[in-house]
Amino acid sequence: MSGFLNRIKDKALNLSGIEDKASDALRRLIASEGGQTGIEHIMQQFDKAGLGDKARSWVGDGPRQPLSTEEIQRVLTSDQAKFIASCTGLPLAPLLPVIARLLPIIISKMARNHETTDEAVSKALAELKAGSTPA
Repeated sequence: MSGFLNRIKDKALNLSGIEDKASDALRRLIASEGGQTGIEHIMQQFDKAGLGDKARSWVGDGPRQPLSTEEIQRVLTSDQAKFIASCTGLPLAPLLPVIARLLPIIISKMARNHETTDEAVSKALAELKAGSTPA
């Protein structure tokens, strides 16, 4: 039984590592795009992918609509995907679910609360790890 529990613990620690790497890559991506200006650019990408209403839910007063892995794949450019993979040293596939959960929180915090990229990413990661994602 302890071997089983150790495997679960190891998987949880690996997930935590992926969350940290994904959040750092998103921080660097947004910063490379110009911080708040980068958010505007990312919002335009959501518009182009037909997901503008979903993205606007993250900056408005209502609840944040969730983002799926498939949707984040539609939004990211190949350069952005390569950048994220190179920042983390991991293939993009295991990062996508984490990015899909983090990005709406980060955008919301930057737009609604006018937080810096670093503040928004740190708080989004803390929310994700705590299992809470309030609107």
